[in-house]
Amino acid sequence: MQPWNHILRVGVAGLLLAALTAGGWAAEDKKDEPKQARHDLGWWEHYRASEKTPEAQLTWANELKDAGHTIRASKACLALVNSWPESSQAPVAQLMYCRLLEQRGKPAKAFEEYQFLVEAYAGFFPYDEVMDRMYAIADGLATRDRYFLFVIKFKTPEEAIPLFEKLIRNGTQWKRAAELQFRIARIYEKAQQYDLAIEAYGAYHQRYPMSPLAEQALFGQGRCCYAYSRENPVALDLRENAVAVLQGFLDWYPYSAMAGEARACLAELQRDLAGGLYGQAALYEKTARFSGDKRERRNSLTAARICYERVIDEFPHSVWAEQAHVRIAEIKRQGGGA
Repeated sequence: MQPWNHILRVGVAGLLLAALTAGGWAAEDKKDEPKQARHDLGWWEHYRASEKTPEAQLTWANELKDAGHTIRASKACLALVNSWPESSQAPVAQLMYCRLLEQRGKPAKAFEEYQFLVEAYAGFFPYDEVMDRMYAIADGLATRDRYFLFVIKFKTPEEAIPLFEKLIRNGTQWKRAAELQFRIARIYEKAQQYDLAIEAYGAYHQRYPMSPLAEQALFGQGRCCYAYSRENPVALDLRENAVAVLQGFLDWYPYSAMAGEARACLAELQRDLAGGLYGQAALYEKTARFSGDKRERRNSLTAARICYERVIDEFPHSVWAEQAHVRIAEIKRQGGGA
């Protein structure tokens, strides 16, 4: 999408212009894609260019900035971007506007306008500089102190997650993208939003498997899967998923410093799975005991035997495996071994 599609929205006059030049395009645009709130000006905010050319307007904006008139300089930049969106001066003015917003103590608005610069003028601004400024704003939001009743200090890093995600989307291979993906996962984990943390850790290991934090990310995913399954003890699928992820971590990093903790969590989960499977077999066996129908009794004993065999095959070192051998022998004695 070209830049003017984002920014030629200046009240009724702008809408009329779009209708005259593009026919039914405006209605179609509203239907097919969300309208971006970039430089939407109210009827009282008609920033008009003071000069007749974008070159002269940019010179005027610089003069205002150098003289310390940051608000007037900001308006001059907006006027340039709205009046000449395709000019080579437009991305320069947009970048100046972002910097002025930071000077004026409006970091959230500055981040929003930096993002517009990235989306509308790709390749026409200093990429690393802009991304670094956006990172600084997002990091400041994640680490700033807040106070409850002016006494209790706390932080709300989760508020920075949408900004981190935008930075990652801007460049998945940017120098800080992997760091931000890991931070997102850690924030979710600390907030005990384990389902989101699992997804974020998994995305990290998938995108950056050779990075220095890949080992920690995969272990973090397994740790969160374990905690999530503990929060939902009746969800068998979560427990099985936790087993798979922890086993995957040990397969990838068998000599990791975190391998001991992973094995302990895995053993606990496997013990629970084995116990659940053994309990299912015992229930089938109990059903057979109280059944008066021979066919139903035989089917229940067969189902019990199959579950006991699964305990032995899948969890041979569990405390339930030895008991499963005993129960299978008893079932065969009762004629349920076929």
